[in-house]
Amino acid sequence: MSVKLFLIRHGQTTSNLEGKYQGWLDTDLTQRGIQQAYLAKKYLKKVNLSNIYSSPMKRTLKTAEIIAKGTGLKVKILDGLKELNFGKWEGLKFEEINDQYREDYQNWLKDPYNYPPTEGESFGSLLKRVKNEIQKILNENNDKSNVAVVTHGGVILALLVDWLQIPPKCWRSLIQRQGAINIVVIDKDFPYISSINYTGHISPFYEEDEDMVIEKYSSITKKNAIK
Repeated sequence: MSVKLFLIRHGQTTSNLEGKYQGWLDTDLTQRGIQQAYLAKKYLKKVNLSNIYSSPMKRTLKTAEIIAKGTGLKVKILDGLKELNFGKWEGLKFEEINDQYREDYQNWLKDPYNYPPTEGESFGSLLKRVKNEIQKILNENNDKSNVAVVTHGGVILALLVDWLQIPPKCWRSLIQRQGAINIVVIDKDFPYISSINYTGHISPFYEEDEDMVIEKYSSITKKNAIK
């Protein structure tokens, strides 16, 4: 039994543009985010998709609906594909979280599995519900199926860290840009990962602002790490 998953992060949102954590906040795509969704659709043009799944959030659903146009497929919404619940941090910028919830934030950056966001959800809890949804997807699709799963950066990171058996402390080593596509073939329960954080469909050239999150994490962890 083999199913190819196209794990797609939603396009840019208003909160992405403002540098704010979203989580369960239901934010909209920007015009750039809508364009990123259409470019993902173009990239998948020759792929015969069996199903398209999406988180229920507006940013993922809009991305998925754009990809679904002209395919004859109806987007299937799975609640378990929602982003990590960031609790009190939602709607705040990196620096604001570090100022207001410094100890919780620094602990989370080191180990999000054992230290959840303030009044939020741990990575372990996120991973459990997401893996359950992925298993449902695998069960309802035939052998050799191609499936699009439109979800969130945290969801995709949790899956990749688990599949690659990356040490939890290194979870930030993986980056998911807005509109990124990841390709994973699950064959007899084993993940073959052929693409991670692919954004060549969005721009043929490297754009410096794509990796701003690295600079933000680096600045916060270097200057404010708890000793």
